[in-house]
Amino acid sequence: MHFLLTLDPDRYTLFLYCWGALGLVSAASIYFLRMLPLSNRMEGPQRGSRGVIDKRLGWVLMEVPVLATVIWCYWASAKSINYSIIMVAAFVFHYINRALIYPWRVKVRGKKMPIGTMLSSMLFYIVNGYLIGYYFGALRAYPASWLYDPRFIAGMLMFVAGFAVNVRSDNILIGLRKPGESGYKIPTGGMFRYISCPNYFGEMLEWAGFAVMSWSLPGLVYALWVDLPLFAQALLAHRWYLQTFGKEYPPERKAVIPGVI
Repeated sequence: MHFLLTLDPDRYTLFLYCWGALGLVSAASIYFLRMLPLSNRMEGPQRGSRGVIDKRLGWVLMEVPVLATVIWCYWASAKSINYSIIMVAAFVFHYINRALIYPWRVKVRGKKMPIGTMLSSMLFYIVNGYLIGYYFGALRAYPASWLYDPRFIAGMLMFVAGFAVNVRSDNILIGLRKPGESGYKIPTGGMFRYISCPNYFGEMLEWAGFAVMSWSLPGLVYALWVDLPLFAQALLAHRWYLQTFGKEYPPERKAVIPGVI
C-alpha cells in the first residue's frame, strides 16, 4: 500500500488510463452481454442459497470500502489540507447515502445477491477510492480562487441537482408498492414523466458534475466508469418496461436523457 501512496504522476496517469479503458469494456459488456447483476427486474431466478448473500448486507459490504479507502488514501497522502478536500467531501457525501442510508430504505428483505457480484463491486470501489483519494491528497491542490471558477460552480450545481434527482427517484421507486403488494408497476411522478430511469440519470449527472467541478482526469475517468454502465443499464431497463407493459407504458418516455434517448 505504501508503494501506491508514493506513485509519481506519470505512473499514476498510466494506471488511470488503463483503468479507464477497462471501464469502457465494462460498459460494453453490460449492454451486449445483458450483464445486469443488481437489477431486480432483469436478473434471472436465483437457484438455491449457495454463492449468494443477503442483498442488503451485500450492498453495504460492497460500498462501505469506498468510504474507508478514499478517506484513508486522502489523509495518508495529503501533504497539507487545501481546497481539494471539497472534491473528496463531495465524493464521500454521495457514498454515505449509497452505502449507509439507501440500503436500509430499499425493500429487499429476503432477496439475495451473488457473492461474486459483491466482491467484484467491492474491488471496483476500492480501486476508485484509491484513485480519487490519492490524487486529491497528493497530486492536486486547488487555490481559493477555484471556488469562484465557472467550472467549479457549474460542476457543483450539476452534482447537487443530480443528487436531488437521484434521491427523489429512489423515493418514488421505494414507495411504488404498498406493504404486502407484489408485482411490478409503472413508476410515475418526478422525472419519471420524461424518462424511464431518472435514478440513473441523476447519478450520471452527479458524476459528470464531479468531473467538471474538479476539472481533473480522475474525475473524468470515474464519471465514465459510472455513467457509461448506467447508460447501458438504462437502455436495457427501458426496453424491459416496453416489453412488460406494452401499450400501457407512456410512449413519450425516453430511456435516460429527457427528449433525447
